[in-house]
Amino acid sequence: MFTRALVFLLVVLAGCATRPPAETPPPLTVRPDVAPNFDVPDATARMVHLAQQEWQLFGRPVATRGADGTLDVTFEGRATHEVQPEMLSRVLMYWYAVTRQPIVGPQGELRPWSAAFIAWLARGAGYTRDAFPSTVLHWDYIAATLGGGASAFAARDPVEHAPRVGDLVCAPRGFTATFATLRRGPYHCDLVVAVSAESIDAIGGNVGDVVALSPLPLDAGGRLLPLPDRPWAVVLTPR
Repeated sequence: MFTRALVFLLVVLAGCATRPPAETPPPLTVRPDVAPNFDVPDATARMVHLAQQEWQLFGRPVATRGADGTLDVTFEGRATHEVQPEMLSRVLMYWYAVTRQPIVGPQGELRPWSAAFIAWLARGAGYTRDAFPSTVLHWDYIAATLGGGASAFAARDPVEHAPRVGDLVCAPRGFTATFATLRRGPYHCDLVVAVSAESIDAIGGNVGDVVALSPLPLDAGGRLLPLPDRPWAVVLTPR
């Protein structure tokens, strides 16, 4: 018994003696002269991509407006609605990514979630809360551009500024406001995803109860033409 134990101990000691010491991995080095082999999209491009992604998931709905302001939503894909389980899961994601307020109102209805959608796009694009507030009110991020703080966007007068891809186009709802008289209240904002000579395409949430794309007309100078339900008051453009 003693002999077997002695042999075992010698084998263990021999293994320890012959095991090479653990190697310390070399420190990581950064090569400042080596650039990525692909283009890294900026925050504006990421917001646009996310908006287009969600629009695709909702069936590519297109919202057109009549002369009297009536809204007609048609779907290039399968028709969807905010209360369908798979769509409601998206709406809940937008909402609770930016607030802890309940999304269900006193009558059992879904609260307006268009501002939560825009704020969710900003979070997903990498904007900090200082650069773009987490909110369910469009006014909060409009106001952030007016205070001279750290907002990633600047407010522009739609009468003078021609919107570009990545801009947010905003209009008051149920009250009157212009760029010179901007004040707290309900607004709606959409993200510009394409621009042509005569119109822009803008994607927004809670348009006809879905994430929809709206073709919006421009004048000869490329500026937004007001619509009955979209009396444009401000354009927010990335700095």
